[in-house]
Amino acid sequence: MQNIALLVAIAAPALLVILLRSNAAVVFLSLCAGAVLVQFAGNEAGLVGSAIGNNSDVVNQYFQFALLVLPAVLSAIFTAKSMSGPKTFFNVLPAIALGIVGVILAVPLLPSGPQDTITSLNGWTLLMNSKEFVVVVGVFVSLASFWMVHPRHHRRRQRRRR
Repeated sequence: MQNIALLVAIAAPALLVILLRSNAAVVFLSLCAGAVLVQFAGNEAGLVGSAIGNNSDVVNQYFQFALLVLPAVLSAIFTAKSMSGPKTFFNVLPAIALGIVGVILAVPLLPSGPQDTITSLNGWTLLMNSKEFVVVVGVFVSLASFWMVHPRHHRRRQRRRR
């Protein structure tokens, strides 16, 4: 039953991006940018958080979580309604990768109670054993989707001018 909650946590961002008709490849790559922000600026964000709240560890985790998801959320909002028609087909695989990688990146930033509950699941063990594969496939699928949806047109314009 708890593995169903993990599946819902994976499916929710994917479905949200598809329903918003946002560009899942851009949102996925923004999530990756958020992970870089957490890695390089997460501790500094925690210092700001500790000045605000009493429990600095919990506040630090929430600030790091915000650094992780904020670029993806903003990208989903700014690219809403940009995918329609046949472009939607290229949006499905990056959306699934977004959900899986989002859960893999977000769970370590949760407070210890929910984090322990999730990490004790069989589904979590499966995710962690395949995380490298999922990230690599997610990056390449997102880049391929991005290139398919946004083809380069400048070469055609140069040929017409000649």
